[in-house]
Amino acid sequence: MFLNRMVRLGLISLGCCSPLYVNASIEFFDPIDGYFDAGQYLAENAYGFLPVPTIITEPSVGNGLAVMGMFLHESEQQQKSRKELATHSIDGGAQLLTPGISVVGIGATDNGTKMGFAGHRQTWAQDSIRYLVGGGYGDINMSFYSQSDFAQDLSLDMNMQGYGIIQKLQYRINNSPLFIGLSQKHLNLDLSSRREFNDIPPELIDRLRDIINTSPRVSSIGAIVEYDSLNNFFLPSSGYNYLFEYDWFSKDIGSDYNYQSFNAKGSNYWPLSSKFTLGVKLQYQTIESDSRLPIFTYPFIDLRGIPKNRYQGQNVGSGEVQLMWKVNPRWMLLSFVGTGLAGKSNSDMWDSEQQSAYGAGFRYTIARRYGLHMGIDVARGPEDTAWYVNVGTGF
Repeated sequence: MFLNRMVRLGLISLGCCSPLYVNASIEFFDPIDGYFDAGQYLAENAYGFLPVPTIITEPSVGNGLAVMGMFLHESEQQQKSRKELATHSIDGGAQLLTPGISVVGIGATDNGTKMGFAGHRQTWAQDSIRYLVGGGYGDINMSFYSQSDFAQDLSLDMNMQGYGIIQKLQYRINNSPLFIGLSQKHLNLDLSSRREFNDIPPELIDRLRDIINTSPRVSSIGAIVEYDSLNNFFLPSSGYNYLFEYDWFSKDIGSDYNYQSFNAKGSNYWPLSSKFTLGVKLQYQTIESDSRLPIFTYPFIDLRGIPKNRYQGQNVGSGEVQLMWKVNPRWMLLSFVGTGLAGKSNSDMWDSEQQSAYGAGFRYTIARRYGLHMGIDVARGPEDTAWYVNVGTGF
């Protein structure tokens, strides 16, 4: 999700991009191993509001910058406990999120995209209850690819202006890794084309205008089941996370369309040795509707190296394998390969052409006591090469 990614980027930027706000007593070199580390800085400024820059590298919207303000909520006792754990382990002894994280920010890219966003993640009762709320307003330029029979694979250069909100509330079952919960989503957009119709056959123009020149509103409530046994929120070395989410979009709750969507995602991490970890991500998404929906509602192949919305369909499946090599407690190298399928139905999806991507990257442990890792991935997809600033695994 976009909000989770911005929270991750904000946390890491908070530790490495704002030296002007540092108290002179804060140490930037870990006394345990002597490496550069921003853990004390994060802890000492846990309640501060700091402007922090980060880089946007998503191919579908271009390159740009975002500036965020971060609240990292942590009591003095929690800071003390986390510090004590960190002093007894050279490899991220306190790999837990703080109970509350808030972020607000703005961003822009070189294709004219502009956005503002805010979000908050809170946990209670030793992570037995999880709550996430986020929202934003955007003026976003992005290309989609028509799924219509009459315009298959036609690039639609769209402008989307509007706002969206999301909420999730989850409860842990009997101290197990199993959570159940509810979600609520609302999105209100004005769509228009950024492309002249001069190079499009006249018989298609009116039908395309019906697709892109609209002001759709979609609203849903959803059910969530999640199994989460990961040993680190940002970059796990063992454990599993399986998420199943079913959303009902209905005119009875403010949507212009009636339809349902289902998303199943599984991330698996197996330690092969003290140095190597194997990660596998599998995802399947489907959407059910008796009528044509706004083009942004359809799922897409979500892999590094493939722009978002490049390969859409009513049914989409993808898989990615990643091998991580811990060179030392601070530095990690990784390589990955993934493939995806998209179609109008399950059978059509399996008959479609596979879209694959591969690449490599690195991570550096920037805040050991929080288990935060930052790095860059370079990925090659079917059409182009892209690079990503990532916090955590990259899945």
